[in-house]
Amino acid sequence: MTNSYSLSQSRPRILFIHGLNNNSDSFKPIMQHFESRGFETEFLILPGHDDNRKEARDFESSLALFDQKMKALGDRPYYVIAFSHGALYLQLWMEKNPTNKPLKQALLAPALYTHRQGTVRSLLAFLPAFLWVKSLSPKEFRRYEFLTVAEYRMLLKGMVTLHKLERSFQIPTMVMIDPKDELVDAETLKEEVEKKNETKVIFYERGYLNKGLGSHHILFHPDYFLPNDWTLFMSSIEDFFLHSDLRNHS
Repeated sequence: MTNSYSLSQSRPRILFIHGLNNNSDSFKPIMQHFESRGFETEFLILPGHDDNRKEARDFESSLALFDQKMKALGDRPYYVIAFSHGALYLQLWMEKNPTNKPLKQALLAPALYTHRQGTVRSLLAFLPAFLWVKSLSPKEFRRYEFLTVAEYRMLLKGMVTLHKLERSFQIPTMVMIDPKDELVDAETLKEEVEKKNETKVIFYERGYLNKGLGSHHILFHPDYFLPNDWTLFMSSIEDFFLHSDLRNHS
């Protein structure tokens, strides 16, 4: 299911997709910003983040559930703002769903390439799937205090699956990331995306952040920006949706 917040239908709707272990409340400020700009908004809750955590048993079942949630949106045109793991789910979904794709997508700190990905994947392979690992996400944004090794494995498996496809983005795409991101390897992301796409990866630096480990990964909340920076950041996404096309498509 999706949660929907709508103040106006005078502009195309925007679908928001959160990241691994984010709660829905943490996305309300960014959604409210776009609502105030005349957009209808919807929020998609990732598998395993709603009432039934165990519904996301493995990678395949999670993708199937994501597919159901996307199909429930209907066929009206829409844009997407996807953060971290949500951006990964979306790319995998579009590979198998050539119809009803978003008009455009803005990917915020997309979890497509992580730091020390091979090492982390090897380590997770040797740990028990049920082992609990404390979340490094800022407390106010967490859905759960702890994640299991199995949940982290699904993230890594999704990235490996996407890398094997070696496909470029299928729709006009904006990619933005803080170069100091603690989870996503920003340099590798920039290199790989710009090699396979005409899309430029925009580095959004916030040297003033002092909110601790994990704060540079948070690229969707006004508390992690100076007020003027947040306004400019939101304006750049809106301009991309309504006017710009950061890549050429045949």
